[in-house]
Amino acid sequence: MRIHSRAHAARASTIACLALPGLLYALAAPAARAHAAPAPVDSAGAGYGPLYVAPSLPRLPGKGKDVYHTLLGSLSINAPQDSLGRGEYEEARRLFETGLFDSAAVQFQRFALHYPRNLLVNDAIERVLLIRDNREPGDEALKLYAHTLALRTSGLADSAASAARSGLERFPNARIRYHWQYLLAEIARERGDHPTAIRWALLVADSTSKSRLSPYALKLAGDETVAMGEDPAKALRLYQALLERYPASPLAPPVRAQVMEIRKKLQL
Repeated sequence: MRIHSRAHAARASTIACLALPGLLYALAAPAARAHAAPAPVDSAGAGYGPLYVAPSLPRLPGKGKDVYHTLLGSLSINAPQDSLGRGEYEEARRLFETGLFDSAAVQFQRFALHYPRNLLVNDAIERVLLIRDNREPGDEALKLYAHTLALRTSGLADSAASAARSGLERFPNARIRYHWQYLLAEIARERGDHPTAIRWALLVADSTSKSRLSPYALKLAGDETVAMGEDPAKALRLYQALLERYPASPLAPPVRAQVMEIRKKLQL
């Protein structure tokens, strides 16, 4: 999954880029790290792929966040401009979209390790997180979400939206439901349907969702509120909620600038 519609700065985050190989090395399974892993074997209803998807990730001292989440946030805004390795990423994406999740996880990790300056590194890390967080016997919900992304990648927005709604109906309690909801918010935004985009985004942004997409959903809802020409105070409340709940988010700096601009306008 792309972390949807994020703007990338032209300059790299040096610390994040230097940290990436070591973190991926630490997160990879021992067999994979030893470069002696057998060809990936994908489960068909067997649940987790223990060779390639770590059951638990190391956590940063005192932060309560695993290193994947922290690194993902670091790269969201400061991803360097480099396209080397695009073919490897596309192969990983193909594996993911066809439901070969264990193989996809390995390929995404290798891509991120070998091409840490690629624009798609944060997407690759997000896909590994997505696989890790949503495995269950049969992987039916994850497979449907992968199919949803494949439709959208192919430019079939209507079919992707239909697949997302089907996923929400079939798996209303799956953790991945927030990704479907966010995808529907994005599609509505692209169509200029501001109220629908806001409605879906606020479902993701609800404080009870605990979704890592929540800050992005709050920003999307705020941006769509502005685009509708609504009272700026409504957008301001959404942006302030983002800053209060996610002060360390990579979205915080641009959102603070938006808040300052809105406050200036309200004082005129």
